[in-house]
Amino acid sequence: MKKYLSHLNYLLAMRIKVHLRGSGVLPYDYHYHLGSALYRYKKLANEELALRLHYSREIKTFTFSEIQVPRRKMQKGGIEILDDYSYFIYSSPSKEFVEAVVEGMLSEPELQVGKLKFLIDRIEVLPSPDVDWHDVTFRTLSPVAVYTSSDGKKKDTPLYPTDKRWYINLERNIKHKYEVFYGQEPRGRIEITVLRFKPKKYLFRKKQRGKIQEGAIKAVHGHFRFRGEPELIKFAYEAGIGEHGAFGFGCLEIL
Repeated sequence: MKKYLSHLNYLLAMRIKVHLRGSGVLPYDYHYHLGSALYRYKKLANEELALRLHYSREIKTFTFSEIQVPRRKMQKGGIEILDDYSYFIYSSPSKEFVEAVVEGMLSEPELQVGKLKFLIDRIEVLPSPDVDWHDVTFRTLSPVAVYTSSDGKKKDTPLYPTDKRWYINLERNIKHKYEVFYGQEPRGRIEITVLRFKPKKYLFRKKQRGKIQEGAIKAVHGHFRFRGEPELIKFAYEAGIGEHGAFGFGCLEIL
């Protein structure tokens, strides 16, 4: 891999862009596999951190985008990568998380997502956007999953922007992540306006405690306008929004 990062650069990074080389067909439902690969990089660099994330119910204050394929062809079995190039974004307000991912990639620059193998060509540190955080329009780089509970316990019912609970629960989710990360309640609030959205459904199959588990995550891609407390909106951009952060759901990009 071309090591374009200085030690200081990535220790200051909140968001990185990982450039990939590799061709083939990327399955549509690969999110769990990419999450597993990134967990493995964390473990290579910082095993204590990785085990803490794996065995605790700690809120995941990181996110990552879907793999972005600039030139592609949609196939029945997935996305055919043309030009041997793709990339994804990893983001977190935690320097510890970003550092662990980068260190792991530098030590082992082959990324395996399911059966597809990529070479990590380079890692680019992205600057913090110079925007007015009071009022920002985002688009999703990975879908946003918002759930509620049907029995008061487990969150098992997906919500969509046609339901007012989607807005309430999403704001609560962002505030809760903020409180967990900083150890204090956030000031102010966020007013969320959905400009457009498209429902999506993603299947996953994983092995947990020796058993194969299968399921689906229902979420939305779209464009959203956030207005309100700037510190809270900036945090949402860095940490991701909604449920299933470990699978990278809820990654945003400024329009």
